[in-house]
Amino acid sequence: MIRKLIFFFPVQLFLVNLKRNHLLLIFWVILFSIVSQSLATKYGIPYLFLAPEYLDEISFLSYLIIGFSIGGFVMTFNITSYIINSGRFQFIATLRRPFVVYCINNSVIPLVFILFYIYKVIFYHLENENTSALEIMMYVSGIIVGYTINILISLTYFLSTNKNIFNILGISSDTDNAKPISTILLRDEDLFNFLKQREKWHVETYLHTPFSTKIARDISHYDTTMLQSVIKQNHLNASAFEMVVFISYIVLGLFHERAIFIIPAGASVMLFFTMILIISSAFHTWLKGWTTFAFILLLLLINFLSKHQIFSYANMGYGINYKLEQADYSLKNLNNLRFNEENLKNDKDNALEILEHWKTKNGNLKKPKLVFFNTSGGGSRSTLWTYYTLHYLDSIYGGNFFQKIHLISGSSGGMVGAAYYRELYLRQRNNNLQPHLTDYSYVTNAGKDLLNSIAFSIATNDFFIRMKTYNDGKYTYLKDRGYAFEWQLLKNTNNVLNKRLIDYRAPEYESQIPMMIFAPTIINDGRRLLISSQSISFLSNNVPSKNTHNNPIAENVEFTRLFEQQDAYNLKFTSAIRMSATFPYIMPSVSLPSNPQINVLDAGMRDNYGAMTTYKYMYTFREWIKENTSGVVIIRVRDKEKNKNIKQNPLVSIGETFSSPIGSLYANLFSIQDYNLDDMIQYISNDISQPIQIIDFELENEENRISLSWHLTTKEKESIINSMNSKKNQKSLVELQDIIKH
Repeated sequence: MIRKLIFFFPVQLFLVNLKRNHLLLIFWVILFSIVSQSLATKYGIPYLFLAPEYLDEISFLSYLIIGFSIGGFVMTFNITSYIINSGRFQFIATLRRPFVVYCINNSVIPLVFILFYIYKVIFYHLENENTSALEIMMYVSGIIVGYTINILISLTYFLSTNKNIFNILGISSDTDNAKPISTILLRDEDLFNFLKQREKWHVETYLHTPFSTKIARDISHYDTTMLQSVIKQNHLNASAFEMVVFISYIVLGLFHERAIFIIPAGASVMLFFTMILIISSAFHTWLKGWTTFAFILLLLLINFLSKHQIFSYANMGYGINYKLEQADYSLKNLNNLRFNEENLKNDKDNALEILEHWKTKNGNLKKPKLVFFNTSGGGSRSTLWTYYTLHYLDSIYGGNFFQKIHLISGSSGGMVGAAYYRELYLRQRNNNLQPHLTDYSYVTNAGKDLLNSIAFSIATNDFFIRMKTYNDGKYTYLKDRGYAFEWQLLKNTNNVLNKRLIDYRAPEYESQIPMMIFAPTIINDGRRLLISSQSISFLSNNVPSKNTHNNPIAENVEFTRLFEQQDAYNLKFTSAIRMSATFPYIMPSVSLPSNPQINVLDAGMRDNYGAMTTYKYMYTFREWIKENTSGVVIIRVRDKEKNKNIKQNPLVSIGETFSSPIGSLYANLFSIQDYNLDDMIQYISNDISQPIQIIDFELENEENRISLSWHLTTKEKESIINSMNSKKNQKSLVELQDIIKH
């Protein structure tokens, strides 16, 4: 019995993959880990499979696309495995349908996965979405139908093109009288000794159909060259099929600006895995045993070439001129910019005029509270939470709250939500908005998916061939996932954010809307790049007081001054948003036209809440605040609780011991920022005599229950909206109403 099991073709295929083809199994390990919610749950990756969205809804069609993409991956897995392994099992060349039989015997892992996936989908909807039984059945049927369609299309091709030994020799197949492989008769031979004698992988029985087995045919009387020619011909057909699939995926990427072609992000993940397998099998077809070496060599070559401009795929900020002489990013120039007395005076005067306009707008009180709005990063959860907080506050203040805010700062998703609300408020103020700002459809827009288009761009464009360009007025750029993010953001928000940095200069100056300051992190040296429609050199200036002897380094870099010659004010506003919301790996870091070239990343790496910008602004204009306001109110919108319970430290593994220093530092990055910012506000309060009151609105998000992603499930959206009803947030509302009178 043990011998039959060991030499059963599906078992032998699994063992050969386990021994020699680790790449094939790694993909399955990743997929099982994702679907079981054991991997990347914090970032919401499992939900891309369990609750996929297509055309902004979970539907039969969205699951059908997922099922179809899984079917494509399974067939590529079978093809790759066949190309790599079929030479070790030459008996299959004597079968009537060699590749089909191979697929049947190689389908144990795919079958287990698809059944496990269906189970997890059913369990997810029952536990999280309160979905009806009929809808669940419809979703499951979508998976099965999509999977089946892909498998049938693929098998139809191979059945019509592949040949076996009988086609080549022109004889009929008599499988019933086939002589069994000789070793099947050695029943009483010691299994251990038998295994030692074998030089090749040995098979005694195989699955003839999914529900029947047959004894492997004896191939000793066949010419080896003829058998190999059959397998080679099958390999060529398989390679041709993969090439067609690869080209189809690349062509599909050309249509990523049409909503109908933007498939669910989970399908894009499967698509990316499929592409990697296709490349791997192509390498093996051409290079055989040199595959691994050649693959490593290719990666090294790509890495080397990427350092040269002609091969660079650097992402760009749209609207900036990359053709002129590059900006001087040197210590000398940074010091010249921040110590320019004329710029400093002019910028302060301009800011004071904006403050006066803000005071006039809020003139119902002689000394109003100066309100700052800080919002944290956190992907789409922060976008929706920030937007809804502003929407809710305006509703309880009768539409008069937003005008009290003077400055908005923060990072990532929070700034996306704030920018969207600010633009809608401006349009409402100018009678250019339908429906009214209070309409809930705008809240819905703020929570729409941004990940599908990004993932689709990654799978079909970014890591392979970037062919399409984007003409932005005077300048041309390559399209990539950065472009996909901006395109999808504009689509979700009905194109209202399709503006330039300069377009907000006048409305901010007149205090029609609050100022916004973005502060993405410069990867090169950790400085902050301050992006604003106003000139704000005073935030870059850190000249020490007369009684302090110090040589401070330049920390904040003013974007519009550094890139003045590169048309900085023409920067698309969505690009400014994107620079501040560049989550590593998912989004590309933006390269700017400077020498040396600087790249920027998410603002949250330095200041997740925008508090550093707020505190420096308060300190700069502390005298005006003293004379013209009754105090400062800082509203902080956070995507997680500030005061978290201290975790117990259980025994850790050796691996965790090695990873914990770096891992813990990253995990506590935002807590470390909180510690520093709390200290900073205490020091600033000594220089500002008016009361400073900080009001927190915290998203209820214990243990990152709401994923850090550009995609939200229905349940997550409901949790975000319901967070306003928490005891903490209701208490904050009462405090805010007591501080700020109508």
